Amino acid sequence: MRTSIVAGPGDTWGIAGPDFLWLYAGLAALAIITALIWRRGYLRGPSLRRARDLTPTQAALLNGDRRLAVYSSLAALRAAGAVGTDTRGTLRQTGPVPTGAGELDRAVHAAARRGVTSRTVQTDTTVAGVLRRTEEQLTLAGWLLDEDRRRGVWMASLIVFAVAALGITRILAGIGNDRPVGFLVLLVIPVVIIGLLLSRVPRTTTNGRRLLHRMRTQAAHLAPRQAPSWSTYGPEAAALSVGLFGAGAFFLADPEFAEAAELQRHVAMSSGSMGGGSGSDGGGWSGSDSGSSSSCSSGSSSCGGGGGGCGGGGGGCGG
Repeated sequence: MRTSIVAGPGDTWGIAGPDFLWLYAGLAALAIITALIWRRGYLRGPSLRRARDLTPTQAALLNGDRRLAVYSSLAALRAAGAVGTDTRGTLRQTGPVPTGAGELDRAVHAAARRGVTSRTVQTDTTVAGVLRRTEEQLTLAGWLLDEDRRRGVWMASLIVFAVAALGITRILAGIGNDRPVGFLVLLVIPVVIIGLLLSRVPRTTTNGRRLLHRMRTQAAHLAPRQAPSWSTYGPEAAALSVGLFGAGAFFLADPEFAEAAELQRHVAMSSGSMGGGSGSDGGGWSGSDSGSSSSCSSGSSSCGGGGGGCGGGGGGCGG
């Protein structure tokens, strides 16, 4: 049975190191749970029960960005024989806009007459206007996060960062007080990393990603691995294939045009997770702190004080 430890006169902030570790671990867990609940409320989005399937343009904007939406439109126009490219990669009209074409398809087809490329067509005034209005519609519908919701999601990470700041302050105070801080360093590192992960704000709501997943399941026959024939399924299916599964579908279905138009393969964003920390962030924190934990291992593991060499103090406790 664990006996209670009475704070000694030299304990940092009047709290013994082991006791502070337990308190800090509980506070960190509470902060992370609170942040996740907070974040979930802002990310949820509208109900899926009555949600209608998205248009190819909407699916592309939700799955990737404006460039993917343009590629989706080019897929429809290419499948209908309405656009092609010259030897310099400039788009050109090769036929009339297909019957029932969407607003973006008509705008891209018109822009092809003005000598744009696949990389610059999204900046065409008419095309950019269509893309902006579609994004606004998705935001109003709740599938894309507006600025207020993005700010709310980001603020959830501040709860975790506040606990991380408390731990760092305790570490510095413990070092100044010649107390062991190794275990506290090891506890603060994951708190900081989780805070960095939670600070990442996605464009798409949780139910928006679920809607995309539902549509991918329904349109599994259009996935690149199925090698669908656009001439068989038609222009709208070609646009939906690119919008749901990314620009790679274009390279498989029409590699000659994709290469001539200099399309970029990796356009669709990952939409299956809350968000990941960048390599530089994770490496920076783990790299600088791992040296501290390594040096702690050479000293005494006693939390009561004693010898060793962790942060100028003995052992590896909580400051």
